[in-house]
Amino acid sequence: MSQSPLSQATDDRLSEMLFQGEEVQEEFTVEGARVAVTTHRVLVFTPDGDGRRFDHADRPNVLDATVETTGQDSYVEWGVRTGVYGAVLFGGGFLLKTSGILDQLGAANPPENAPETGVTELVSLLPQALGTLTTGLLVGGALLVLAALALVALYLSSRERELVIERAGDDPMRVPVRDDDAEDVARRLRAAVGTGSKSRSD
Repeated sequence: MSQSPLSQATDDRLSEMLFQGEEVQEEFTVEGARVAVTTHRVLVFTPDGDGRRFDHADRPNVLDATVETTGQDSYVEWGVRTGVYGAVLFGGGFLLKTSGILDQLGAANPPENAPETGVTELVSLLPQALGTLTTGLLVGGALLVLAALALVALYLSSRERELVIERAGDDPMRVPVRDDDAEDVARRLRAAVGTGSKSRSD
């Protein structure tokens, strides 16, 4: 994190976005993004970012500045669902396999007075069908559990720290940060704007 001299932006492109008579009072560089506090606004300039390159908020509308850890929550939602389905399927297959039903059906013989067709075929096919079902439940449940673990791993890899600048009447401005002094940047930004807020880790 670096701080520029007062009243002078370190990037000409940022200077071009200033209003006439507007001056930079504080400026911070965090992970390729520039955050400037001027006499009128808070400016966020991310020249190499994937999304919006420039954003701003009038100083009276800036409510807070904090550092948050975010991630793709959809990975967690799908991971939980997939894990539950996998556990149910695997548990059902495990119960069928350990209950002894398959062995009992395999050892069962049709009644002597039963018609040779129909009942005999049913008795002979039922153990095979249940055995196939049990294997399918075990394999399908295990695959779903592995998929759930993969989704959780994707969520963990998607997590990142962000400098979040809250503003009234609009979505917050978010700047990815990795520096250890990100909390210090948030404190300096709050002090420069005069929000009077406190860091969540304070």
